Amino acid sequence: MERTRFVELIRKKESGEITLLEQKELNEALAENGSYAGILQSLKLFSGADPLFNREMGGEAAGLDRLKKKIRQSEKRSRMIPGRWMAAAAVFFILITGALFYVLMNPPRQSRKAANVIATSKGSRTNLILPDGSKVWVNADTRLTYDHEFGAKTRSVYLSGEAYFEVAKDKVHPFIVHTQLMDIKAVGTAFNVRSYKDETNAQATLMEGAVEVAFKRKGTGKILLKPMEKVVVRSTMPASAGEKDLPEIAVIKVNYDSLEAAAPETRWLKNRLVFNQERLETIVKSLDRYYGCTIRVKDTVLLNRRLSGTFQDESLSEVLESFRLAAGIQYEIDKNNVLLYK
Repeated sequence: MERTRFVELIRKKESGEITLLEQKELNEALAENGSYAGILQSLKLFSGADPLFNREMGGEAAGLDRLKKKIRQSEKRSRMIPGRWMAAAAVFFILITGALFYVLMNPPRQSRKAANVIATSKGSRTNLILPDGSKVWVNADTRLTYDHEFGAKTRSVYLSGEAYFEVAKDKVHPFIVHTQLMDIKAVGTAFNVRSYKDETNAQATLMEGAVEVAFKRKGTGKILLKPMEKVVVRSTMPASAGEKDLPEIAVIKVNYDSLEAAAPETRWLKNRLVFNQERLETIVKSLDRYYGCTIRVKDTVLLNRRLSGTFQDESLSEVLESFRLAAGIQYEIDKNNVLLYK
């Protein structure tokens, strides 16, 4: 049934002018079309807001009778001319018809589906395959988000933490990783992104292919990375004493180990911890995430101490013992809490 015909039948029903054949036609339309039934229910709720049209008092038809009665009573008091109530009823029907058309032309919007969220806690990692076939390895204490329309028009993910991406090729739909400081756009390539909110810099390391990195800070523009290059971006956090002289954005050559077929930035994929003259402040955060513990440094002068080392499958106590032997850093372990001091 056409919407205009449905509106006409509703108007006739509300005015009491509907015939038996028209009532049958309306009933069939309501039975066949669920949206029409919903519209009629909406109108009943609309009418129910006025006591004249309360369903417990006889429904819409009785409501119209009560409306006419009140208008006639008003006519006697104000000596209204005959037919004035018809004008009032006409106004009422205009309002009803307007409300009906509003419902028809403005159907309820479907609620937007919640985004897909992949979250790892400290001490845990995971991996997944996205709807487009791209593979993602997610490091500890990381949150990766993508919406339900991923791949339809765009391939965008939002990252807070660290993840390694092997992107399925699709020149029509670029793959974009959005982070706090930069966006990394690729077509089909492999790269690692590290962007933790509590660290003083973010990094994107390209292993193969090509990526375009756009920086979010005003006036910083964008760059193209080549294989075995990484870009390091200073965050807005106050720089430590050992990092104040570093540039805001730096492109660095990656030290790829052909024997291990890995770079230091991606050795976490092989369950390895690699520190190359890293500040203790940075190392502590990595150990926190890797072992799922809480480490506190009592003597802040230790935070700028630089250490190197490669660990695989060692326990937390074994790692801390190596620091004690190499740099004289003392430690105490109480269940899941660690204290470092001189």
